[in-house]
Amino acid sequence: MEKKVKYTVFTIEECPVCGQKTKREFQPGDYVTKDGAKCTKCGNQTRISLIYAETAKPPK
Repeated sequence: MEKKVKYTVFTIEECPVCGQKTKREFQPGDYVTKDGAKCTKCGNQTRISLIYAETAKPPK
């Protein structure tokens, strides 16, 4: 019997001005190059640079 692996999908937003990267959970409608939130470091507009999945950690 196969074990089902659960994944959590994350979005990385990157500021094109200062290079700050922010990781958050994926939200429907996200896509690479989409404008993200304001940069917490310099206040400029961020862009989504990466969307990826990590395996969820099993509960202990």
